[in-house]
Amino acid sequence: MHDLRLTTFLTVCRHMNFTRAAAELNLTQPAVSQHIRFLEQHYGVKLFRYHGKKPVLTAEGEYLKTMAEALTHDAARIRENIGQIGKRRRFYLGATLSIGEFFLPDRLSAFLRRHSDTDISVTVADTAALLPLLDGGKLDCLLCEGYFNKKEYSHMLIRRERMCIFAGAGHSTAHIRSLQDLFGETLLLREEGSGTREIFERFLRENNYSLANFPRIHTFSSPHLILRMLLDGMGISVLYEAVGEAQLKTGALKEILLPGFAVSHEFNAVWKKGSVFGREYEALLRDLLGEKEQ
Repeated sequence: MHDLRLTTFLTVCRHMNFTRAAAELNLTQPAVSQHIRFLEQHYGVKLFRYHGKKPVLTAEGEYLKTMAEALTHDAARIRENIGQIGKRRRFYLGATLSIGEFFLPDRLSAFLRRHSDTDISVTVADTAALLPLLDGGKLDCLLCEGYFNKKEYSHMLIRRERMCIFAGAGHSTAHIRSLQDLFGETLLLREEGSGTREIFERFLRENNYSLANFPRIHTFSSPHLILRMLLDGMGISVLYEAVGEAQLKTGALKEILLPGFAVSHEFNAVWKKGSVFGREYEALLRDLLGEKEQ
């Protein structure tokens, strides 16, 4: 159950346009404005200010947005819980590709062995696709390496994961001694929107370079496919250490060590800020990750 006026408010926040919000909700624009005025009068604050005709959230509006999204999320969770009383527990977890395919499996198997009374549904996608599912109550929490607004979500650092430049064992790398030497190589890269790609592009910008410096770039949405291409000697790639760890140990892959390339990134557990289930999610995640509750 959710107040229609809060639904209207969240729809305006999503579009930042009253006309488009009205069209989505099948309401008139005056009705949308009336809903917003009611909320402003109810809370005694202004939710939007205007740059010309464009609405912009005030600090109070940002806070209400965060809380309203938590209410939307929790309403879906309550509906799920009521339907599961007396039945097996189910948790809905999201994970980005590198985490879901390489970091999570062993930990998930161990968790499920410990909790035979619990079912888990895991959705693997990029951060941009997972966050709306979390906001809408389709996911309880997620594990991600992508960027997210830490003001809107509760989060727990899982680890800092080192990024590596990988090549197949048979790939000639003796000539690569600097970043500039990489630019003669074919780059095997994750697709636009992936956290891995964003981090590498940021590193290049910080050194006054870009992807345009590479003569050939092949893009893949699957880290597994990139690994296969590396093993076949099709180029080099930048991936999290966890992705190529097994192949490094067997000698099927090698790491290209460059001066100045010391890049790592956070793996975070994320859930809705203000959720009444926050402590439950944190306990679940610590259990899943094999950590003791602090």
